[in-house]
Amino acid sequence: MSRKIKPGRTDKRRLRQQATQRQKDIDLIRDTAATFSCSTDITKDFLFQCTDGIEAIEADLAFNRVALEFWQDRPGHGQQIAETLVAFIQARESYLRALTDLKPKLIDLASQVPEHDHLDPIEKYREIVRARMFADVAPPV
Repeated sequence: MSRKIKPGRTDKRRLRQQATQRQKDIDLIRDTAATFSCSTDITKDFLFQCTDGIEAIEADLAFNRVALEFWQDRPGHGQQIAETLVAFIQARESYLRALTDLKPKLIDLASQVPEHDHLDPIEKYREIVRARMFADVAPPV
């Protein structure tokens, strides 16, 4: 005999899940605004993104080049695939060069001991994050 869930329980569960998700969204909005409005945190965050992006692109390019090796000497449609893969690889290499060029600047900014600047009022920046990234989340009361 299977166990039946009472109708009221599924509604309560759904409401709890929605409340939990809303709180996670609000926490993410607060954390994002706090990071983006702090001179030290934003620099470290973008340095991390830059480093992580470089590592990811380098790994992807290794696989992209293997795929190109499969198709580079194929005639007909295979040649079209190879040409497209070359263009794709070139675009990724260009992005890699851009990140590689930016990384020393971010390292320099992160290593400086500047005044620890904060943009105020934080509520303004939380609202910007919410409006741009979480428009479906109602402002916290």
